Amino acid sequence: MHSTPAPPDCKAPTSYLVGPDSSAAHEYLRVCPDAQTLTAYSLTHKSEILFILPCGRWGCRQCATQKIKKLAFDVQKAKPNRLLTLTVDPARYDSPRDAWEQTRKCVPLLIRKLRSQFGEVEYLRVTEVTRKGFPHYHLLIRSGFLPHAVVKRIWHQLTGAQIVDLRQVKRSFGAYQYLVKYLSKLHKLEWTERHVSVSRAFVPKDDAEGYSPIEYSEAEFFHYHPANFVSERCQGLCLQRISQHCHLITPNGEPHAKR
Repeated sequence: MHSTPAPPDCKAPTSYLVGPDSSAAHEYLRVCPDAQTLTAYSLTHKSEILFILPCGRWGCRQCATQKIKKLAFDVQKAKPNRLLTLTVDPARYDSPRDAWEQTRKCVPLLIRKLRSQFGEVEYLRVTEVTRKGFPHYHLLIRSGFLPHAVVKRIWHQLTGAQIVDLRQVKRSFGAYQYLVKYLSKLHKLEWTERHVSVSRAFVPKDDAEGYSPIEYSEAEFFHYHPANFVSERCQGLCLQRISQHCHLITPNGEPHAKR
């Protein structure tokens, strides 16, 4: 079973007649240079199907862009009402990596302590770095009232840091813009690929709405880039887009009728 959500802003062509020119396939698929390929037989559509497996790294510009769009879409659904910034004290650590290793686990600890006192606290956490490379954390939060003094005291107990900023987000669109602002300027961090983490209940459960489960069999993995794969093996066939990373392979460029 495979879930294939359609990208909320996908404006790409819905079909592509495969020819020998791999550059045309690259232009149609528009996936990261390190993507790989999975093919299978779709029991749902009674047709061959192509799954694109992107690298998913924040260091990959194309994957990072898609991840930002997906997270921003989730934030609009989650409707956070607070923005929390947690700093670290560089004087307490040997290096930025040491600061990250010692403080990253303190974020969920802080959330647990707040939940025990104030009930629901769901969050999306983004790691940003200072000019000197030390981490600090921005959290978009959905919760009831959280006293600034209590949050600051707990974070100081956990990390020794003195500076905590907590403010109200009055509009979900404002939270969306804030998230995009910080994520868009992310650069590769030498000590982690985990720029973002999300609590389980941050995005409402109805987020699964619009997802289309696909049953498939006879799956086969290839180390080929998908554009090279279809140029070499699918000439004369048609790709029909189900989602950005899922395409039906149909004969003669004819539209496929789902049975």
